[in-house]
Amino acid sequence: MEQARRRALLLLMVIASAAVLASCGSVGQVSAKRPAVALAQNIARLDRLVVWRTDAFPQNHFRFAFPATVAVTDPTAVQAVARALSALPPMPSGNVHCPADLGIIYRLVFAAGDQQFPVVSVDATGSETVRGLGVTRWVATSPDFWHTLGVAMGLAKPDYAIFPGSRPAN
Repeated sequence: MEQARRRALLLLMVIASAAVLASCGSVGQVSAKRPAVALAQNIARLDRLVVWRTDAFPQNHFRFAFPATVAVTDPTAVQAVARALSALPPMPSGNVHCPADLGIIYRLVFAAGDQQFPVVSVDATGSETVRGLGVTRWVATSPDFWHTLGVAMGLAKPDYAIFPGSRPAN
């Protein structure tokens, strides 16, 4: 059991490290010019996903019901998240009225075997954009995405309401 935990932690660290490199522009064998195509063409091969939350304004002290980094190793769940991302509509052009952007972003790193894909960033607040799939997509009108992601992450109540976090009680 302890050895399995160590392996899972090592896998998480390797994927997270590679994700940082990918976000800096080094994406290995996957074409940075066509990340949506690369991910979409490989959905059936995807077997791992690391989801990590960043908070641009930690001084707000938001609370979350789940850890900042979650590794998903169930290929069926990983593939469901990739399909949900691919189904999101493009960000509309023109004026879009959005709630306040509180800086909560989820970074998703997909892998298939030893191949990693560019980081996909999903804004949980503000305009709720999705970047890293070529065309900027919009998650604000697709609450099922958050449910799919939450189920893959093993969350107890997987809906949008838990992803932006909550402010501490005063």
